[in-house]
Amino acid sequence: MIDGALKLLERLSTCYAPPGGEESVAREVVAFLNDSADSFERDVMGNLMVRVGGGGPRVMLAAHMDEVAMMVSWVDEEGFLSFVPLGGLDPRVLVGQRVVVHSEKGLLEGCIGVKPPHVTTQEEAKRVPELRELYIDIGASSREEAEAAGVKVGCFATFPAHFARLLGSRVVGKAFDDRAGCVVEALAARAAAEEGLGVELHTVFTVQEEVGLRGAATAVNSVNPQYAIVLEGTVAADTPGVPEQGRITRLGRGPAIRIIDSSMITNRGMYRLLVEAAERAGLSYQPQIVMGSATDAGRIHLHGRGVATGVVGVPCRYLHSPHLVLDLRDLEAACRLVVEALRLVADRGGPGSRG
Repeated sequence: MIDGALKLLERLSTCYAPPGGEESVAREVVAFLNDSADSFERDVMGNLMVRVGGGGPRVMLAAHMDEVAMMVSWVDEEGFLSFVPLGGLDPRVLVGQRVVVHSEKGLLEGCIGVKPPHVTTQEEAKRVPELRELYIDIGASSREEAEAAGVKVGCFATFPAHFARLLGSRVVGKAFDDRAGCVVEALAARAAAEEGLGVELHTVFTVQEEVGLRGAATAVNSVNPQYAIVLEGTVAADTPGVPEQGRITRLGRGPAIRIIDSSMITNRGMYRLLVEAAERAGLSYQPQIVMGSATDAGRIHLHGRGVATGVVGVPCRYLHSPHLVLDLRDLEAACRLVVEALRLVADRGGPGSRG
């Protein structure tokens, strides 16, 4: 399974899919699941909803297609581009980074600049620049030249696509948040189609998660699920400078099963079902409490009279930066966990409302 996950992760993570511009990922998912799905549907928001199987409990899997990005908000007289963030971008990691501007005439290379240290005051040098102080330089010498290249207010900008193997089973690339979740969801959907798990499975690839969980808010209305599992690329904090008690999730120790975050306290029955699925499959897992995070589950679990919802995360270092690192063993284990959880839901009709 690792080889298949690796290939699909590379395909999906090297797509460009800023919030509101997720079409390229949706096309790849449709191509991958074309022989497994019973139906495909896109709603007005752009969510891709894939149905697999019928009969049994109605289960929603959800992973978001969008990535953190930028949008051009102004082109000045000298051709520099101001931008607004689409998602939680940290200015500490942006200065000097390469970007790709999605102009109306094609992709343009650029970099993010800020006032150089040689002309900053001592006070300015002591602080992190604010996002409003940063700009994108595409090499234009005037507004007219930038506009002639197809750059206008509203154009997207993203980090450049790249993907590489590191030592052992680890890889580096962009947008693993949440293309890792999309990989888990797509592989689980294919496995469900092959095995016939006895659930009515709706695998939903959502849009605009990074700007407020927006796609999930409409997709859950279409599916009206009894149970939901959200798949995420989640924070791995096993890096220098983080104290032991702050290393909430680590690479190579299995998928994270979320207990609580800023948007949801996990249904206890659903949490126990996910834990049981991991144990039945012989998988290591990581109980996760992460209060500085929210996922599509925050919208999904509030639908109607409530949806029993859990979150399974693939640990990734350096979330919301141009370069993320994950362990392929965690990716494979997350997929196996989800498939086992679907078997349990089919066998038992779900975890119950309160557990």
